[in-house]
Order: sequence, then C-alpha cells, then structure tokens
Amino acid sequence: MADIHLSSISYVHGDPRPVAGLGEPGCDDERLSQDGLRDYRETTASSLEMACDVGAKTLAAAGASPDFVLYATETPQEGEDALSTNARLAVALGIPGTVVLNLAGHGCGNLGLLVQVADALLSRHPAGSALIVTADRVASGRGRMMTGPLSVLSDGAAAVLATREAPAARPALRVHGVAVRTDAQGGTADVSPAGQRRTVLLGRSAAAGLKEVTGLGPRDYTHALFNNYRLSSQRFLAGAAGFAAAQLVPGPVADHGHSFAADLLVNCALFARAGTFEPGARLALSATGPNSWALIDVEVVG
Repeated sequence: MADIHLSSISYVHGDPRPVAGLGEPGCDDERLSQDGLRDYRETTASSLEMACDVGAKTLAAAGASPDFVLYATETPQEGEDALSTNARLAVALGIPGTVVLNLAGHGCGNLGLLVQVADALLSRHPAGSALIVTADRVASGRGRMMTGPLSVLSDGAAAVLATREAPAARPALRVHGVAVRTDAQGGTADVSPAGQRRTVLLGRSAAAGLKEVTGLGPRDYTHALFNNYRLSSQRFLAGAAGFAAAQLVPGPVADHGHSFAADLLVNCALFARAGTFEPGARLALSATGPNSWALIDVEVVG
C-alpha cells in the first residue's frame, strides 16, 4: 500500500486570554504555569467558520481542488446538522461538487481518525487528494479547565492536504502508517488509578499496532509529539506508550493551550517553520481522546 503525504498546513486560533482570569476552579493554581499553562484562546467564530477559513487557506497554498473533504468537530453550532454543515463547507471552499465526509467521535484524538480515513481513501480509491479539516470551540457556558487539570481548552482549527503523490510544496510529512485503539470504558480524562491503568494499556496497544504496520517501536522514532496537555501529562502519556523522555517535543502549550484535535497539525507547522526537525526525521504523532489513542508515523520531507 502506497504512503500518503500531508502538506500545506494552515491554522487559526482565537485571541489570547490568561488562564488565571478564567474564574473557574483550579485556574489560579500556581502549578499550572510551572507546568506550561499560561494562555488559552477564545473566539466568537463558530467551528464551521474557522473550518472554512483554514480549509480555504490550505487549498490556496496547495493550489488544489480535492476529491474529498474530511471534516471533524465535536462542537457544532446549536441547530447545525451534518447535512447542512457539509453543504456549507463545500460551498464556502468553492468546491460544491466535492464529497464531504463528516467525521468525529474521538474528541481531541480526531486527527488519528481523519488521517486513517484519508489513508484508506487515497490508497484504495482513484482519488488523488483529500482535504483534512478539524475545528472546535468551547460552547458558551461550558468550562475550559479540563479534568486533572489535563489542560485548558482553546478555540482553534487546522487543515492539511493529503495526497497520494509527493507534493511540490515543502515542508511535507510522509505518512508511513496509522494505528487507532479504543477503550470505551475510559481514557485520558479518567485520573483514577483504574483510569490511569487503562490509559497505559491503551498506549501500549496503539504502539504495538503501529509497529505491526511500520516495523518501528516507540524508541525507534526521532521524536514523539502529543496534544498540548500540561507537560506532566505529556510525560506520563509518552511513558505509557513506551517513548523515552528525551524523545518528547512539547508544543507551545503556554501560547495556545489545547485546541482539541488541531494541536498536532499546528505544532508540526510551527516546528517546520522553525527548522526544528531535519529532513528524514521520523515523528510519532500521538492523538489521544477520552476513549481512544491514535499514533501516526510520519517522516519529515524537505
């Protein structure tokens, strides 16, 4: 099965706000800043509006008209259904004849689901490209401080073009494999001893699944990237999946907070711009949700 490629990442966040000013229980805990949390991002734009924004930016940068659009959000606007969302997204992107697939259900781990579906579509279908979009914002009245507190939720979106052929645009990521594992009994949001044990087992299962596909174990990767959780949580999750502490490369947690499933795409774009990774580096992208854990093996190209 041929590998797919990811390129032309775009992203958007809301405006920065200090975590300490949230007014929610635990937001003034001094340990949060020590553990990387400082600001969260807030916007009045809906998830769909952000999705249209980043999707258009990625298509413009790539100069492409995709065969599919794969969209995931856990926070649709009230009264918004998948049928109307799909139509609005396709029209807003100027591709009304493109098939839009509305995918979700893995929370902050939705990127793993999106990449796995893109891989399946492009590997077994004559289509040449798929636009991946994920966007989420915290609904009015919902708290932003996560359990633990695992992190603080931010409003943001990201998009990337997946192609069968290697793109001309650089930098790009070559996807060598994806493994998604689920456990409906609990996951990263459950901080009880039993919940932590389930998390460890889920991480090990995802790592074993990825090794079956790629032949690489956790210690074989150059770096491991996780969602923008507090640093202590990232270290715990890295260890649970079998990565060494030195492999972990945290993203800008202090600046962006945790933007649901957009974090990993945003961080890859930022690290690429900064020249953090050498061409040929193998990255394990870890996308975790409440009940799932996805690991994506990507190689930095150009």
